[in-house]
Amino acid sequence: MACPISVSKFVGTVSLGLLTGLSFSTSAITIPALQLLPTATTAARSLNEVKRLSRRYALRLSFLTNSCFCFAWCLSSPRRRHPYMVWLWAFSTISAHGVDFWFNRHLGLKGWISAVIRDVSHFSLADAKKDEDLVVVETEDDVNGETVQREMGRERNLHCVRAWLSGVALSIGIVGLWGDKR
Repeated sequence: MACPISVSKFVGTVSLGLLTGLSFSTSAITIPALQLLPTATTAARSLNEVKRLSRRYALRLSFLTNSCFCFAWCLSSPRRRHPYMVWLWAFSTISAHGVDFWFNRHLGLKGWISAVIRDVSHFSLADAKKDEDLVVVETEDDVNGETVQREMGRERNLHCVRAWLSGVALSIGIVGLWGDKR
């Protein structure tokens, strides 16, 4: 039977790998594909949806990683409490929350927290169903193409930095798991 501590470390490392892959694929594939959309309005709408979903899953995967390694740290004997778990937790937290705040610091702390709660929570599902029934007619002049291009560049930089930091944490986790085997 597998040790719960080892299983927890393995699940945390796998979720960290998923976080790294999410950030890399968003920066290398998704955002460059959005730049090929024909109008600035559709590009802006698609970019907002990509930002919302990537933030949601990045924060969830970071939470899963942190809770797994915190669980493993708390259950481990003092002899087996390796500092790599603390470093991994720190890099995972910085790659998700710290980078997201840094690239959205123009919102301020209160605005950033409300944006995170709005993007991560499920409470807006009832309102979304009501909004789907409405037909919205938008003109092409509402969205500036250069503004959308800058937003895409900033979002791509965010995911590049997140991919690098979570990749460092992933390599720490893999080396730590490898060192844990008997």
